[in-house]
Order: sequence, then structure tokens, then C-alpha cells
Amino acid sequence: MATPIGDPAGYELAFREGKAAIGEQGATLKETRDRVGTLVFAAAVVAGLATSLGFTDGRADRLRWWGVAGTGIGWVGFAVLTVAAFAIWRPFTGVFTLHSGVLVGSYVEGDPPASLAEMHRELALHLGNHAAYNREQLSDRLSWFTVALWAFLAEIGGLMLMLLDVAT
Repeated sequence: MATPIGDPAGYELAFREGKAAIGEQGATLKETRDRVGTLVFAAAVVAGLATSLGFTDGRADRLRWWGVAGTGIGWVGFAVLTVAAFAIWRPFTGVFTLHSGVLVGSYVEGDPPASLAEMHRELALHLGNHAAYNREQLSDRLSWFTVALWAFLAEIGGLMLMLLDVAT
């Protein structure tokens, strides 16, 4: 284990900031998953209502090409949104906690046992590595969320086009 050469208070600060960063990343993942769930629900409600309005009483027979195109755009938007949601919900292999067994075995009961400053330093470095790894995966999930938002707008636009065709 490397001997700390810095101020022990600095190592403690780095450790606390590393834990905070990991905690924020976990919260971001949870919030993104929750929000895409809400988005899928809203998209399903919009699709169901628009479909029931557009395809009752023989209205579907009166659709012109742009109404059919709007329906297609709406359903493609819903499909893309669903794929994006599954990409966000898929298992996340990031790291958000420290393993207590490793702390005890490697640091507290190590040979020689690590000082608190050494533990803070090593754990801060580990947390920094975990945060960098998580950041890449979270960036991917947030990109999928952007795709989901655009797909939702496409769905709404397409279904509005279909409803406008039905109404005229």
C-alpha cells in the first residue's frame, strides 16, 4: 500500500467527495429509469386515446395518405420509445457501494493495518475509478433518454396528424 504523502484531511475530503459522486450517479440512474417509465406510460395513453378516436365509427376508412403516414409515424415513435426504455432499464453493471469485506480484509486487518489516512486515500482512488466507469454507462443511458423524448414527440406529432385527417 502506498504511504500517504498528502494531508490526511485532504484524503478524507477526497473520500467524501468520491462517495457523494457515486451517490449522485446512483440517483441519476434511478431518476432516469423512473422518468422513462412515466414517459412510456404517457405514450401508451396517448396512443390508446388517439387510436380509439381515430379508428371508431369507420373513420379509418376515410384516412388519406397523410393520415396513414401520421399513424405510421406515431407507431414508429412508440416503438422507438419502447426500445429506448428497455435500453435504459437493462441491468447496470456500475458500482455504487464499497464492499465492507474488502475494507476489513485489505485495510483494517492488512499486514500492516492501514491508517485512516491511507484508507481514505485508497478508497478515494477506488471511488474515482468507479465514478469514471459509471459515468460512461450513465452517459449511454442519458443518450437513450434523449432518443425516448424525441420519439415521444414524433409519436404525438404523428398521431395528431392522423387525428387532424380524421377530423377533416
